[in-house]
Amino acid sequence: MEISGILLKMTGAAINAVMKTTNASIRTHGEENIPGEPVLYVINHFTRMETFFLPYILNKLTGKVVLSLAHESFFGGGFGRYLNKIGAISTNDADRFKIMAANLLTGEMACLIYPEGQMIKDKKIVEKGKFMIYNVGMRRPPHTGAALLALRSEFFRRKMIHYRETGYTRGLNQYRDYFGLKESAIDTIMKRETCVVPVNITYFPIRARNNALNKIARRFVENVPERLDEELAVEGAMIIDGVDIDINFGAPIHMGEYMDSRRMIKHIRSEKPYLFDEDMKRDLPMKSEALRLMYRYMNSIYGMTTVNHDHIFSYMLTRYRKNRIRESDFKNRSYLAIDHLRDVAIESHHSSLKFRQGFLLSDDAHDRYESFIQAAKSDGVITVEDGWITRNRERFSRPYEFHTIRADNVVEVLRNEIEPMPDLVKSFNRIMLLPEFMVRRAVRKKFLERDLDKFNRDYRKFYIPEESKPEEIGRPALMKRFFRNRRGVIVVHGYLAAPEEVRALSRYLYEHGYAVYVVRLRGHGTSYEDLATRRWESWYQSVNRGYVIMKNLAREFAIVGFSTGADLALYQSSLKNGRFKCVVSINGPLYLKNIASNFASTVVLWNRILDKMHIRKGRFEYVENRPENAHINYFKNPIAGVKQLERFMTVVRDSLENVTIPALVIQGSHDPVVNPESADDIFDRLGSARKEIIKVNAARHGIVNGEGSVHVFRRVKQFLDESFGISGD
Repeated sequence: MEISGILLKMTGAAINAVMKTTNASIRTHGEENIPGEPVLYVINHFTRMETFFLPYILNKLTGKVVLSLAHESFFGGGFGRYLNKIGAISTNDADRFKIMAANLLTGEMACLIYPEGQMIKDKKIVEKGKFMIYNVGMRRPPHTGAALLALRSEFFRRKMIHYRETGYTRGLNQYRDYFGLKESAIDTIMKRETCVVPVNITYFPIRARNNALNKIARRFVENVPERLDEELAVEGAMIIDGVDIDINFGAPIHMGEYMDSRRMIKHIRSEKPYLFDEDMKRDLPMKSEALRLMYRYMNSIYGMTTVNHDHIFSYMLTRYRKNRIRESDFKNRSYLAIDHLRDVAIESHHSSLKFRQGFLLSDDAHDRYESFIQAAKSDGVITVEDGWITRNRERFSRPYEFHTIRADNVVEVLRNEIEPMPDLVKSFNRIMLLPEFMVRRAVRKKFLERDLDKFNRDYRKFYIPEESKPEEIGRPALMKRFFRNRRGVIVVHGYLAAPEEVRALSRYLYEHGYAVYVVRLRGHGTSYEDLATRRWESWYQSVNRGYVIMKNLAREFAIVGFSTGADLALYQSSLKNGRFKCVVSINGPLYLKNIASNFASTVVLWNRILDKMHIRKGRFEYVENRPENAHINYFKNPIAGVKQLERFMTVVRDSLENVTIPALVIQGSHDPVVNPESADDIFDRLGSARKEIIKVNAARHGIVNGEGSVHVFRRVKQFLDESFGISGD
């Protein structure tokens, strides 16, 4: 079989060009598992494009040409000749076994076979604990052809070794002539061993939509076959929109271990060459060994599926007993499933699962979730309205056409893909068996522990003797009752401060019937050096953790913030309209009076100049701070922190029109830190239909502590009660 190096290079260049002009990405894992021995790759089969790019990827990794079996329907005219030139062999080629076995003996070229024997569009591979594949209206076990090829090639090698050791030249020549082996190749063959390398290929995301390839086909081909149209819709969208293709290589399976049985050794030592299929079928014990080998590499292939968000969402969605599902519960269970991945012995998971998953529960934008929900809605599988997901019962119960299921119901396809992973499925099933209140409690506990752990680690890392305050000043806190936490409030402190700053307000609200979570902003409650390392986004994420905790505790909840905490409360409200009952801003800054802020931009610029000149002396990193509450606030203000605060105030200012929930703005009349005009600007910019502004006669910034603070507390409680529909005392 003549392979064209020029065509191989041209094919590789074309694949590279496609990858560069689209968002598609091919990532390989476990390449170290590819041995130097002759290799038969066994790979799961889901798309047509694997026929082209997998041999190229394998050639790129190993430097060896790869022979692959392709369906006979591809081999017609010039395209068939092209496939032959790049290493593809027709499933109808009478010499396919001989060609591949010869290369498994010499190792000159590697071999590739899709052991299922066809594309598995529905990814349904397991039925009643056994591997079963849909084919022409029925289910059948996977073919054992790949296993037999690997076993027989190693059997032939052992025969040749025996013939040489015993001096049986006639038998050795029979093998050499039959496989067309060069005399110089014999020595190499004796030193090698056939290996099977299981390979899994996983695509993410899988979406079906009309695209440029569909349109081109419909323009030039009259009555495009439904099967081809589906393949262009799915695979074309994957290429054009961008898909992550994860290729995992499993541990090699050495065929030598299958050659050591007494019966096998007996046949290896006989003079009979067993070059004909009927002889091997009749005399050799390979049928049961091939079946055992097939199950071994199939388990390995499907055990390496790269688990991703879509798998988790799909499995959770299909496991609900009811068709109407609370969206918050669906997200909670999906989050717990993702969190459990690290406790389950799986081979691979998508890189996006390694990142922070809190966005899934904080009701901020989560691209993976929204993409999945949109795809399920487009397929008509679900509808989403007012916080409820409703499954289309008919779409989940009807049988699908094998060749259209990827376009009709990708949720079923993705659920099927992880079914062969029993440990993973068991862990997901356990989550689905939990009552909803236990799921909420589990999520709440995880986020509370995470928040406390972050504080403890930050406190230990950044502690400064005689500067850092006692731990109880900075520790976040949950104030709740054992039962009936129907209404809740998230309370957020200000810049340079700690939860202790709003502890009195929080206790007041708790004593008047509200469950309260007192947030600790990262960089606070520890030391000024910690604050210098934080961006405003980390403060926002701190509030998000409080949001998830309260969301899984109280039926309805509001958010109250003081100073910078007020800005964070307003910004949360702008992004999560309808999630909060109301928002309260106390001395929220859009403009500052503090002189440190006025110097911040100049100082940061000066520091950057010194950095570029690699000069450490002369840098301004902190300015002195004389706080009203010395037992709470830092005595130094990091310039980097001031800059983050300035940036955040701009973000908040531009977002206020998106706040549409009831809002209360409270401002001290002679605030020495926040320019009181901030309150008027906040009030004017708010998009809320119901909003109030209260000016408190005070010459202090910290009006939530000390003299006059109870008056503020009462006004906050009154507004909360009205927003929650609670009648007065």
